[in-house]
Amino acid sequence: MMPRKKILLGVAGVLALLAVIVGLLWVLPVLRVSEYAVTGNVHTPEEQVIEATGVAEGENLARVDAGRAARGVADLPWVHSATVTRGWPGTLEVAITERRAVLYTREDDGEHLIDEGGVPFIIATPPEDAVEVTGEPESFSGIAGAVASLPDHIRAMVASVDAPGPHELTLHLHDGRTVYWGAPENNHDKSVAMQTVIQREGQHWNVSNPAMVTVR
Repeated sequence: MMPRKKILLGVAGVLALLAVIVGLLWVLPVLRVSEYAVTGNVHTPEEQVIEATGVAEGENLARVDAGRAARGVADLPWVHSATVTRGWPGTLEVAITERRAVLYTREDDGEHLIDEGGVPFIIATPPEDAVEVTGEPESFSGIAGAVASLPDHIRAMVASVDAPGPHELTLHLHDGRTVYWGAPENNHDKSVAMQTVIQREGQHWNVSNPAMVTVR
């Protein structure tokens, strides 16, 4: 019985020591934020990410509210999601996933970028692989879904999408050819059909019924 009692006392002593250490780390600025490690940012400057965390250099790393810091970063226009973790002894680690601008529209105040979910998120110069939307669609979600269903090498061939109505999408290629998509549904099958037909002769294709593609 004595060895067991000694073991219990030893465990209790270790736990008490750990509690004291944790308490000191929480109360005293023993481990300060001395550097930041930001990953995943392509369009968002590192300085902007650091500022958005709300965590200043020299703060107690143990007392950083990682959830609040992550929410601050996620509020940045290009950021889709963010996580903030502590890298002991003094690094604040920020990992972000940025939005992908698949569409854009030209407005009086500039070019509005639209992500894969069909959400306009910033006014900026569109990336080379972003597709312009013309017409006056009520929503961009269906258009974004249709364009996002295309493989990168096919999407690079698309200059714009005309959307005079929610079920009347027409893809205009850089070389002047057009592909009538119709409603933004059955996107996978239409994408496969489009990949096939644009390798054939013809100027205007209709893949609105991917099982019965027509050309004129």
